[in-house]
Amino acid sequence: MANLSNVVELPQATLEDVSKVLHAIAEGIRTGEYGRVQMDALVIQNETGEVITFGMAGGADFYRAVALFNMGIIHLMDTH
Repeated sequence: MANLSNVVELPQATLEDVSKVLHAIAEGIRTGEYGRVQMDALVIQNETGEVITFGMAGGADFYRAVALFNMGIIHLMDTH
């Protein structure tokens, strides 16, 4: 059975250094570290509290992005 979610540790960056984290994730995708990525969903929040959501993939849609976020949150809660 395929592993539907994974927590990836990024020792070279902390979550406070958003730019480094995003670059590390992009490099992992570019090099195939996560397999052939089919979809990506990303949420960022800026200093004013505005939340910006990105869904990236061929045919990415709202429901697939919500499902990805939900699976990720459940996995984080189960592993921490």
